[in-house]
Amino acid sequence: MRKQNIKKNERNMFLEYANQYSPEIDMSIGKFFQKKKKSVPRGFMRDIYEILGHYCLRKGKRVRPVMLIIGYLGYGGKKSAIGGVVALASALELMHCFLLIQDDIIDRAEERRGDRALHLVFQDKYGKVSRNDRIGQDVALVAADVLFTCALEIITAAPVRPELKQEFMALFSKTYEMTAWGQILDSLHTLPTVIPAGGDTARQISLMKTAYYTVYYPLLMGYVLAGGNSENEKKLIEQSALPMGLAFQLRDDILGTFGEKEKTGKPTVSDIVEGKLTHLVQHTLINLDEKEKNRFFGLFSSARKSSREIAEIKKILMQSGALDEVVEHFRREVGKAGRGIEKLAADKTAKSALRGFIGAMDLPIEDWASGV
Repeated sequence: MRKQNIKKNERNMFLEYANQYSPEIDMSIGKFFQKKKKSVPRGFMRDIYEILGHYCLRKGKRVRPVMLIIGYLGYGGKKSAIGGVVALASALELMHCFLLIQDDIIDRAEERRGDRALHLVFQDKYGKVSRNDRIGQDVALVAADVLFTCALEIITAAPVRPELKQEFMALFSKTYEMTAWGQILDSLHTLPTVIPAGGDTARQISLMKTAYYTVYYPLLMGYVLAGGNSENEKKLIEQSALPMGLAFQLRDDILGTFGEKEKTGKPTVSDIVEGKLTHLVQHTLINLDEKEKNRFFGLFSSARKSSREIAEIKKILMQSGALDEVVEHFRREVGKAGRGIEKLAADKTAKSALRGFIGAMDLPIEDWASGV
């Protein structure tokens, strides 16, 4: 498998940003929840803030807040004002956690970031005090809303110039509206009764649910917080960021089917079990003849799948050529992103960090294939 031509030191530049600013982001989040616990009048509120704080600080990549900081510093943002930007970045991480909570409830997932999904944490805590067998989901849904309000509180208090904060908020609202539409589209195509031949539904889900809020909008937020206002530069950011975000999701599609739990932090074959319309599934349906397609779709769309059926689905995904095609699609998007990065007016350090983000997505596909 051909590797990207990215120097080792560049591959580490994104990690250098993450290593420098992730602790500051986490410290900001930790201090915020400590303050919230002290401010509320009732014990159950303190308990939930305690759990939310631990959940938001679980080990993670912090990609979105780090992207915002790369955009801010890369476009000439003042380091003397970085405290306010870190606060806004921490609000993005809270919103990411908000979305993860919802996603795990929708997907009936059991694990997140190496630990129990939040609705199961709440089920363990409150299951003995309520006869409602969905108490964990009910509490988690509303606790996610609490996280949303926390993000807004952080933004309101952040020491950032009002006119820049106003631009940030406009992008903030667009980000999570777009992501919500992506989640709805994903839900409408999970365990579907029919999948139209061809089409680009999987691509649209990936763009709306992942690419915009993972890379494009965080970079754009950083740009406007640094005072950027060029429509041409915003377009160039889009042309590099969306392929980056799409590659990120393509990689996740493969990991969700062929990845190792120890590396991904989530159960293997989760996308197959959940019946997700991923790029792998869309390519498979295009490649199969009618008889094979009916067999595959019957297996894939079943709400309950045995281990033997899951193994057969994985085998079909590989033998149909879909896995190879999605890997090649990933490489094309990485190439587009790399070419787009070179056109940006950001400084050399920021460009190197973005290339480093791409380099960190290299796919050890041969390792996965050998384990199928």
